[in-house]
Amino acid sequence: MSYQVLARKWRPHDFSSLLGQDHVVRALTHALTENRLHHAYLFTGTRGVGKTTISRILAKCLNCVGPDGKGGITAEPCGVCEACRAIDEDRFVDYIEMDAASTRGIDDMVSLLERAKYVPTNARFKVYMIDEVHQLTSAAFNAMLKTLEEPPEYVKFILATTDPQKVPVTVLSRCLQFNLKSLSPQLISSHMAELLEKEQISFEKPALRMLASGARGSMRDGLSLLDQAIAYSAGNVTLESVREMLGTIDSTTLIRLLGALANHEPKEIMKVADEIGARSLSYTQAMKDLAVLLHRIAMAQQLPEILTDEEPDAPELRQLASVFSPDEVQLFYQIAIHGRNDMALAPDEYAGFTMALLRMLAFAPLEGKMPKSLPAAVTHKEEAPALPKTEPAKTELPAQQKAQSVDTQPKAPEAPAAKEVNPQPKAPEAEPFPPEIAAAPAIPSIDMPDDDAPWVPETDSVPPDDLDWMAPPAWPEEYSEEAGVSVLPPAPQEKQKEYIPAEPVQMNAWLEAAEKIHLDPASQPLVTSAELESFDGQNMKLTVDLEKLTAHDMVAKLAAELKKVLGSDVLVTVTTAPSKYQNLRTLYAQRFLAEKQKKLSELKKDKRILSFMKVFNVEPKAEDLDLLDKEGKVRTI
Repeated sequence: MSYQVLARKWRPHDFSSLLGQDHVVRALTHALTENRLHHAYLFTGTRGVGKTTISRILAKCLNCVGPDGKGGITAEPCGVCEACRAIDEDRFVDYIEMDAASTRGIDDMVSLLERAKYVPTNARFKVYMIDEVHQLTSAAFNAMLKTLEEPPEYVKFILATTDPQKVPVTVLSRCLQFNLKSLSPQLISSHMAELLEKEQISFEKPALRMLASGARGSMRDGLSLLDQAIAYSAGNVTLESVREMLGTIDSTTLIRLLGALANHEPKEIMKVADEIGARSLSYTQAMKDLAVLLHRIAMAQQLPEILTDEEPDAPELRQLASVFSPDEVQLFYQIAIHGRNDMALAPDEYAGFTMALLRMLAFAPLEGKMPKSLPAAVTHKEEAPALPKTEPAKTELPAQQKAQSVDTQPKAPEAPAAKEVNPQPKAPEAEPFPPEIAAAPAIPSIDMPDDDAPWVPETDSVPPDDLDWMAPPAWPEEYSEEAGVSVLPPAPQEKQKEYIPAEPVQMNAWLEAAEKIHLDPASQPLVTSAELESFDGQNMKLTVDLEKLTAHDMVAKLAAELKKVLGSDVLVTVTTAPSKYQNLRTLYAQRFLAEKQKKLSELKKDKRILSFMKVFNVEPKAEDLDLLDKEGKVRTI
């Protein structure tokens, strides 16, 4: 006997062995048990999910007579009577399967309807099964409407289609419609394992999982791939042989790619991209597989139990799920799917693929600060120190901050020197005298007393009341001549400007929550100054640059507000550390400066302002602007 493929050899012969369509089985079983039978059924769903199989089982249920030949309509066909065996062997004269893809015209339909008038030869019902019914012509649909609505009592119609949108609504309204679901990879792989055990063929569960993923929800496709894998691997279905057979990119290659992305290593990323091209693999398929891998990582982050040890590369995926933050995975996934769509617009596939990877590097959160936290097994590197993902690597500070101490805040710009007391205006240069004045005789000199000699008023000739103007001025209480302090208060110093880094603040779970939190004035500085150290969903570690902000009552108030914002209890720990300028205070300062810059650019478009700048040779800066509120008062951060 010739070999029979697995999809036909192990086709279900009753409802109990049908997989993944419990909702359809339940409805049909109840209808058969209670003898509430419709005259037309429509089964929809993707290829290989059981439409034809269900129609054959239903035909056996309608015509089964039992082992003794005295049975009636049943939900559990016996499988041994003549009707059941004939339907299974595709030789039952009263079960007619018609392919609408090849017999789709009105003549074919008229011929079928003419035969429907005659009673069954040796069966209880004459069953017509029309596959891919959506390919019938409009005339053929119109010809069958009347018979489909009121067929003879011994005729049942079963229609099947993969595209129900193309079936006229007049046909849909005459049928009971059942939508068959696509099968999950877990269900397909477990069924494959059962069949291979019955066939006594060795296998690896990760290999079956990969075949099930390639089936795309179709059991028939999965079993066809399994047949191919058995032949390719000579009866030993292994993960390596399945990868080679499918011609897909080795998942370890994409895992190396994501490991290099986590470690922020452009050279390693380009090296992996070149390897894919050297193996003549499709970059479009690589981008698709990368999106699938990112989806699995995102699922593992939110539902860790969904990633079982049977899945290929489960340990590596768990490592990547712990290294990447959820927002990074979502960002990379969006770039991957959009990069795949843009592949046709790129100069070539290599350029489109590598530009998508470089885009991931450019837009990655905390760019340039990602820790090398993946082991060599994932990245194929000799060394990769394991650091927590949430601890950013130290980076070089801006040029103006290089001179600061490591353990202190950035030095404030030096305050300008105090202004001189009563500074005298600079005397203008003397203009030359006119000739008539220059030729005038000189004024005789007058003998003046010596300036160095002390002057004593003549009190005898001056009334005492007129001497009050010579009294010394009243010294301010806060100043003392003996202490050597100037007789006038020092000139007010310019307010120290807060350092605003050029690199934008990277948003995270803490900053998003902090913008919604408003504590009392005494505790609010903790919210504006705190910076996220780590957060795993239950424990949040923050750092501040002032010891007094770590007070227990402030932290308790902050934890209570975080519970309102996040919806769950959070253990908050606050410690002191030098500021990295990744706090709410810096974020507000950057937004305020950006608003000033925008306003300054608008002012520079005014011709009067430009004329003023040109005449007085001034170039205003955004920091020097004051923004006013609706009441005309100067706004502050």
